[in-house]
Amino acid sequence: MNTKKYTLTVTCPDKSGLIAAITNCIASSKGNILNLAQHTATDISMFFCRVDFAPEEGFEVENFKSLMEKNAGEFGMVWHLFDWAKKSRMALLVSKTSHCLYEVLLKHQDGQLHCEIPIVISNHPDLCAIATDFHIPFFKVDPEKGKAACEADILNLLKEYSVDVVCLARYMQILSPEFTRKWENKIINIHHGFLPAFKGAKPYHQAWHKGVKIIGATAHFANEDLDQGPIIYQDVVRINDTKSIEEFVLMGKDVERKVLVEGLKRYLNHNIFLHEGRTFIIE
Repeated sequence: MNTKKYTLTVTCPDKSGLIAAITNCIASSKGNILNLAQHTATDISMFFCRVDFAPEEGFEVENFKSLMEKNAGEFGMVWHLFDWAKKSRMALLVSKTSHCLYEVLLKHQDGQLHCEIPIVISNHPDLCAIATDFHIPFFKVDPEKGKAACEADILNLLKEYSVDVVCLARYMQILSPEFTRKWENKIINIHHGFLPAFKGAKPYHQAWHKGVKIIGATAHFANEDLDQGPIIYQDVVRINDTKSIEEFVLMGKDVERKVLVEGLKRYLNHNIFLHEGRTFIIE
């Protein structure tokens, strides 16, 4: 049985004939479509498509790319082809809080996250033992050196370990605009609040003082606007007015775990389409 798989993603202005062009390209290249999902955002007349397909005998990647380039020229497509045999390499950045780190490592160990995790980086030594338990190298960087020097150390580690994507698993440092621009749309953060409300520090405290009836968490791309990057995944839990701030925090941890992993899955499975600063999740 052939277990080889590719995923094709396509974004372009909406126009008649797009699906026929994409599927004909795959079929004529000796590809067998396994799954196809598409969406047209009628408000902006944009087309998004995600296709999983298996190569059959005679399939040649370069021939497929050549045919897709012809489609791209005709329809104004932006497209990407992902080979599932090549896993993304994801670095985890953490501080002192362990619940998100544990959740990501456990889900990865269970095979639920299609990536490699070659390194854990932290601004504190507290979580070193967890990384060691999972046989992952752990490095501590020193923010006291100053933000520029500290981020230079992080960038050197990301380069050394050939990292493709960065996960901020409760990394409690604000990244510089220069850093986020360098890794644009490749830094996934978990914010312990339901954005765009309650951004910044202590969102559970903010929520409690506002008397909210739900609390949530948000997985999003980190950019130079604090907690305002494109949203990938969110979830909430209902609460009542007898709960304390400490209870908010405890309940919120469960939501954070789920939301971060679900956000990472959508990134690693190529479900995320970005257009003009917002996400479209196509599954």
